[in-house]
Amino acid sequence: MIDRVPTIDEFRPVTLRVLADGEVRSFSQLCAAAAKHLQLSETAMEERVPSGQPRYHNRMNWACSGLVKSGLLERPKRGMYRITEDGLAVDARGLTAYSEKDMLEWQRWREYQDEIAERKSAESRQPDSVSVEADFDPTEQAIELTRIHNASIETELRGKLQEGTPAFFEKAVVDLLWAMGYGGPHGEREHLGKSGDGGIDGVIRQDALGLNKVYIQAKRYADSNHVGRPAIQQFFGSLSSRGADRGVFITTSRFSEEAKREAEVYKTIILIDGIRLTKLMLEYKVGVEGARF
Repeated sequence: MIDRVPTIDEFRPVTLRVLADGEVRSFSQLCAAAAKHLQLSETAMEERVPSGQPRYHNRMNWACSGLVKSGLLERPKRGMYRITEDGLAVDARGLTAYSEKDMLEWQRWREYQDEIAERKSAESRQPDSVSVEADFDPTEQAIELTRIHNASIETELRGKLQEGTPAFFEKAVVDLLWAMGYGGPHGEREHLGKSGDGGIDGVIRQDALGLNKVYIQAKRYADSNHVGRPAIQQFFGSLSSRGADRGVFITTSRFSEEAKREAEVYKTIILIDGIRLTKLMLEYKVGVEGARF
């Protein structure tokens, strides 16, 4: 019988061991199976974090999250977990602990960490990372954990947008600009995004008569596929053919330096890349729910 709650690093191998049979389990089933496997005492299972959640549930949640992001677990549907081939390979090692540093052997985890670092570097305030186990001022710890959580949500959201259909992404960006107030009190929004739309995926009419319009182009690209200068030129051509004086070009990936310079020349096109897009979606609660701690 174990009277202490294992660390997150210790929970990762246990999670893989419990799921090594290939079955799909819910988070609550996974927690129960892990507690049984570890023979956690009642004392350990009753320990709580400040929010009231059992501490071992909290650490299991962090463990599962990292294993999913590294590709060792997958979620066939919301709240359900299944081990992957890579996860089985790690389980076969018989580890007693598996740290975030250890997970750097997996490309998906490295890419995730790179994006988290990029998002954090974009913040004006950049405190050192805070461990959830650290002896740290509670207020500062809560702030840092919220930042880490939000960066994680933003990164996951960008992945979902890349995996979704073009229509899903196009509608999401129209909804975002609407949520940001571009439609005003009497405006309208419309998702276009079909053949023959001239490269325009959405439009927001900012007044009742539709005299002022914001045109939108949305490109659902993989990370390796950056939006280049020709795409900006084509979008500008579409705007010009409509006599439009403003447009927003949004992508899940990034813009090349040539594309950025081209947009600066036109002065009528705003560029929003994947990093900024998901920050805005979280801020305006489009496609996500607010986090609570």
